[in-house]
Amino acid sequence: MRAIVLGLMLGLAPVVALAGDKPTAEEAKKVLDFYYHGKGMGAVLVDTKVCRDIQREGDEKSECAGDITGQTIKKGDSAYVWMAYMAPNGEEAQKMIVQFELNGVARSVKEVQIPGQLRARTWLKYTFDKVGTWKVKIIHDTGSSADLLGTRDITVE
Repeated sequence: MRAIVLGLMLGLAPVVALAGDKPTAEEAKKVLDFYYHGKGMGAVLVDTKVCRDIQREGDEKSECAGDITGQTIKKGDSAYVWMAYMAPNGEEAQKMIVQFELNGVARSVKEVQIPGQLRARTWLKYTFDKVGTWKVKIIHDTGSSADLLGTRDITVE
């Protein structure tokens, strides 16, 4: 059941995320039902980006500043992995594991907590010290299982 709901929510995320695109009544109802009645279902990873920085104030506070998703990073450079989540209202903080891998080997594992919010954003800064294609895995740690929510590839030269 959880996988079905997460799949539905991830499928809706691009529709809801586009500014100016009005969701259908059915799409809006699914999102609101999940937010207000989805306690126990866990968080949904809505979006990830690779950023040069994070906006610290103003209307764009907590947003990605300098989106470099899909671009090559130089060895030794730092970048932010920015993540947006939705977690049901009243949900206890959800533990997410962010794993940085190179050639199938975990090089770093970090944790973030996601509160029950319609739109929670968080980020991690990481220095990419080796050349290659890095895979960032975002995993929901439920305590009894670990559910992969998404991945992001980052190329380092």
